[in-house]
Amino acid sequence: MPARIGVDVGGTFTDLIYLDERTGAVRAGKGPSRPAAVDEGVRAVVTATLSSEEIAGAEYFLHGTTVGLNALLERAGARVGLLTTSGFRDILEVRRLLRIDERGHRLWDAQFRAPEPLVPRHLRLGVDERMTTAGEVFRPLEPASVLQAAEVFADEGVECVAIVFMNAHANPEHELRAAELLREAGFDGPLSLSHRVSGQYREYERTSTTVIDAYVRPAVSSYLERLGAGLAGEGFAGECLITTSSGGCVAFAEAEGRPFETVMSGPVAGAVGAGRLCRDLGLSLAITADVGGTSFDTCLLVDGRPQVKHEGEVVGMPLQTPWVDVRSVGAGGGSIAYVERGLLFVGPRSAGADPGPVCYGHGGVEPTVTDAAVVLGMLARDTLASGLRLDKQGSHDALERIGAELGLEAEEAARGVLQVAAANMASAIRAVSIEVGEDPREAALLTYGGAGPLFASLLARELGIGTIVLPNYAGNFSAWGLLEQDMVRTAALTVLTPLDDGGLRLVEGVLAQLFERLDERRAQNTVPGTVLREAELDLRYPGQEYHLTMSVRLEDGRIADSADDIAERFGRAYERSYGHRFDQQLDVLAVRAIERTVLPRDTPDAAPAALERSPAPHLTTRAWSFARGEWCDFAVVDRDTLRAGDTFAGPAIVLEATATSYFDAGLTAEVDSTGTLIVTDGHAGFPATVTSAAGAVSP
Repeated sequence: MPARIGVDVGGTFTDLIYLDERTGAVRAGKGPSRPAAVDEGVRAVVTATLSSEEIAGAEYFLHGTTVGLNALLERAGARVGLLTTSGFRDILEVRRLLRIDERGHRLWDAQFRAPEPLVPRHLRLGVDERMTTAGEVFRPLEPASVLQAAEVFADEGVECVAIVFMNAHANPEHELRAAELLREAGFDGPLSLSHRVSGQYREYERTSTTVIDAYVRPAVSSYLERLGAGLAGEGFAGECLITTSSGGCVAFAEAEGRPFETVMSGPVAGAVGAGRLCRDLGLSLAITADVGGTSFDTCLLVDGRPQVKHEGEVVGMPLQTPWVDVRSVGAGGGSIAYVERGLLFVGPRSAGADPGPVCYGHGGVEPTVTDAAVVLGMLARDTLASGLRLDKQGSHDALERIGAELGLEAEEAARGVLQVAAANMASAIRAVSIEVGEDPREAALLTYGGAGPLFASLLARELGIGTIVLPNYAGNFSAWGLLEQDMVRTAALTVLTPLDDGGLRLVEGVLAQLFERLDERRAQNTVPGTVLREAELDLRYPGQEYHLTMSVRLEDGRIADSADDIAERFGRAYERSYGHRFDQQLDVLAVRAIERTVLPRDTPDAAPAALERSPAPHLTTRAWSFARGEWCDFAVVDRDTLRAGDTFAGPAIVLEATATSYFDAGLTAEVDSTGTLIVTDGHAGFPATVTSAAGAVSP
């Protein structure tokens, strides 16, 4: 079986997992991210962790990155021109009622501020043309208006053009002709056509998605080209694959042509790996808590499957693409604490990788979440696994300064910082669970990321959760999740038809067309593996605006479920979401084809391997207990020494190569057969001991 490399790029650190399926060897690596040269940071971690032979012998390089997302966040994308139907140039500003801005404010909020469109108004140009909703030509395309727009784009230095015509999802003829005319006029930059990008109705959402695709295209394409060439220079000759927002992956070359699908690439890999772990452990309901240096990401998993939506919103802009429902807030280890109007705030601003928290000694001066943890003794170490020696006095001085603004001692300020950060994270968890009818108290909390295990106890206490799951390689778990992915391609088309026998026959014809389109994409980027086909329908009650998505079974290209079966499943799902259902025939709103190429793998459980020993200079350490409200002795446990069946109780701090876990008093932990730590409510004050077949290994 092949060897694989998974590399996930975060705002502060870049994580690597290497798996050689022939020997079962696993290697974990971590290094600082390089925001100014992300590809160089990736290569640096690869070459620092793996030998030349290991790089050359790997068959797959699987990657998660936030390059596209960062281009949107930083407004550092391409200069885009928009070609649209005459009269609709302002659709990006008109938007829709109740649209939320990048700060979460709604339209009726007195402080509402809509995000600035990615395309300035003078580069949004109308074209004389019009299609009906049935795909019939209502007004022929006027070539002169396209040629006039081409002149404006040339004069303004436009790099990419988004072409979005009314009802192009029903008939793309005018978009295709406009693209030809732009080429004839000499425009040689990338073109994003809405019927290829989305294929669905709702003009504002389709326009936003197409513009985002054009906006991030140069950044994503150039990054993937540089990274692919750099890896080849290091001897890698296998397949380069990148995670998409849907939780699957595609080849670098394919992602360059559809960059909008990678905008949420970074956060979803951990959710995919968490799904595998939940299925292995038999957890029917779980919530992830991925805490990195810059952000906190959370996802709901039901029956071991992350929830998938088909329209998201990024910095206030809708995006029509399948995406794992991961919610993010600016709360991570590098989040900066500050005082405003006499109140303590944490994030979303982050110290990032450069300069990083004060304790890193790289020039940071503002107190961060990590600095607060250092002041409270929660890291239980003087040196990180990367060899970085912590500046504890610097952290104390930074918290002392912010404490003075609040009339608090440094330690009191540190406790406040961590509690505010935990409250921000808990709010995101409630949003991802309660809004879909799931009680977070009934879920297991699956924590990972460099700082996720540090917050496990605080989050569980805040939310009333009784079970914490800590996977192996917790600090690199998102990179591990990359190794679990298959190649996934999707195509969708709006089709308005009743859900009956005749409607299903129409849907089958549309599916055949969509799968043909996906086959063409697969033929251009062939990767060995078993190909599976899946289908979904967006359904609604007549007269309603929004829908629910239901999977349908396929047999030899035909839908194996009856209309009545599909309607019954829809009714149950609708009642679960809204508390009632209607006795009405359903409408099919859209058809979605999914093609999954299962990559060859024999992935073992993420069991511990021989990693560099985590520094554990003391058997106990003094740290603050939030449960007891006082300083007390915490057992220091080296995770590399734990074996299946071992148990211990808090207060305890568990050290491993790339993460630190803080378990407060009242929690007990057991190591399962795969090495995963299962932590549950115990009894406050229980002696902090670790027991194994060899006896107690720490007092």
